[in-house]
Amino acid sequence: MKFIKITVVLISLFVFASGANAQETQNKSDKEQLIKAQKIAFFTEKIGLTPAEAEKFWPVYNDYWATKNKIIAERKDKMTYFSQNSDKMSQAEMIKYANQYIDYETQLAELLNEYHSKFKMILPIEKVMKIYLADYEFKTYLLQKIKDSGKDE
Repeated sequence: MKFIKITVVLISLFVFASGANAQETQNKSDKEQLIKAQKIAFFTEKIGLTPAEAEKFWPVYNDYWATKNKIIAERKDKMTYFSQNSDKMSQAEMIKYANQYIDYETQLAELLNEYHSKFKMILPIEKVMKIYLADYEFKTYLLQKIKDSGKDE
C-alpha cells in the first residue's frame, strides 16, 4: 500500500513538472514571438520598408541572423569552456582558443560583408544604412523595456 502511495505521488510530481515545463516553454515561445513581432514593426518603421521591399528583405535578414546567431552560440560555448577550464590548459590550448575567438570574429565580419551586398541588391543604400542603425536602436529599445519592466515590480 505504501508503495502505491509513493508511486502515485511520484507520478503526480512528474505530471506536474512536465506541465510546468511545457508552460515555461510556451511562455518562452510567446515572448520570442512578441519580440519578433516588435522587431518587424520597429524595423519596418525605422527603415521605411515598402510592402514589396519587406517581402524581399525579411527572408534575407532572417537568414543573416540565423547564421549570425549560430556563430555567436558556437563562440559562446567555446569561451564558456575556456573560462571554466583555462587554469588547466596548456599554452598551446590557450593559443588554440585565442585563435578560435579571432576566427569567430572574422566569420561575423565576413557574414556582415556578404549580407551587406545582399541588402544592397534589395534596398537603396540609405535603407541599408538604416538596417544597421535599426539593429543598434532595437537593442537599446529592448534593454530599456527590460529596465522599465523591473521598475513596475
